[in-house]
Amino acid sequence: MRHHLIFCSLVSSAIVFGGCSAPQGVKTVVSYNSGVLNPVADGISVSTIEIKPNGSDVSEKLQQFGVPLNSEELQKRLLHEGIQLRKIQIVDLPAIITSIGEVNQESSAWHGQILKWRDLHQRQIDPKGMLISQQGVQHFVQRGSLCLLSRSWLIEREEGFRIYLQCVPTWHIPREQSPIVGRANKPIQSEVFGDLLFETTLLDDEALIVAVELAGPREKQGPQSEGPPPVRLGEALLGGPAEQDLVQFIVIEANIMPRG
Repeated sequence: MRHHLIFCSLVSSAIVFGGCSAPQGVKTVVSYNSGVLNPVADGISVSTIEIKPNGSDVSEKLQQFGVPLNSEELQKRLLHEGIQLRKIQIVDLPAIITSIGEVNQESSAWHGQILKWRDLHQRQIDPKGMLISQQGVQHFVQRGSLCLLSRSWLIEREEGFRIYLQCVPTWHIPREQSPIVGRANKPIQSEVFGDLLFETTLLDDEALIVAVELAGPREKQGPQSEGPPPVRLGEALLGGPAEQDLVQFIVIEANIMPRG
């Protein structure tokens, strides 16, 4: 223990995903500081870590540690959007990072138990817009924010206490402060990507890594391409497109206080 998207289609005008309600100084370091937080309650802490990779075999390196989630079909859907998941022992995190590369930036926050949906990570869409590929279909996103929503709380099982964790990528356009009671917090439009929802339970000092590889620009041979290539949903969520090769981690760590 420690411590509905507004899209402009490439072939038609605006497309809006369905109207579901949705329940962003550089410091260079060489490794992750695992002693930043010292919570005195049950819950989760969340670290965002940007890594400059020393090679291209990130997926293989991740698979040397921890275990995948149980659903193979879900893993395939997430990988299609550029998201890799791995449940690990938190003590292995420095070794994982060192095997992948060098830390560029990191930040941490204590969330505790999350009984209502909350943003663990948010990426605001650039006002110039960006080209995103979601389920293989290309769209131009013009406004709003991509988020990783989560809820999490302590549960008791026969084998002991665990932290239940549920996360889902979403998109929304926030509403300006409204004088009408009850409307201020409701987004103008939103989309919950329910087919990418993942959940797990974590023991004390276990963590879930949400990893995304971001590729920098590549030189192209032949005719010039028409604009930048699309980025997958998971890549867009964690900062793509990137100016250089990067690996982005969201590390969600369980903290369970001792009983008895």
